[in-house]
Amino acid sequence: MIRRATYDDLDTILSIVRSAQLSLRELGIDQWQDGYPTAEIIMADIDASVGYVLCDEAAVMGYAAIITTGEQAYHQIEKLWRYKGNYVAVHRLCVDGAARRRGVALELMNYAAQVAHDAGCRAFRIDTHKGNVRMLSMLQKLGFEYVGVIRYDSGERVAYELNLG
Repeated sequence: MIRRATYDDLDTILSIVRSAQLSLRELGIDQWQDGYPTAEIIMADIDASVGYVLCDEAAVMGYAAIITTGEQAYHQIEKLWRYKGNYVAVHRLCVDGAARRRGVALELMNYAAQVAHDAGCRAFRIDTHKGNVRMLSMLQKLGFEYVGVIRYDSGERVAYELNLG
């Protein structure tokens, strides 16, 4: 089941974030190694009703921010995006270490596509670290196309887009 995150989920989400940070560090990736995302960022997601959790009967297994109101950083490469108009963006996608390789991230991505469809979005945009092979593999399997490089204070991220028709 996927539902909107609540403040009751905050500690679990932060635990999942820490697990993801450790996994990225083990892969030699500097993404999320600067404390991002913070509790304040997750709380802002919850306040804005863009934070979602995937749960089984017992526990929260994954988290994602699913945003249909735009992403300021994506204006850096505005001319490179293939599909104009409204889009969905996913940020802070993370899965509990015990639930990895069980399709949790894919299920959250599919849910984001449904949110996009319901909101009338024509495209799905996402960015990640160039060394995040797990995310890159999933994006390739889903048919995302490379668009360009986004620069954040924490470093460069590669941006991808999928036409939702």
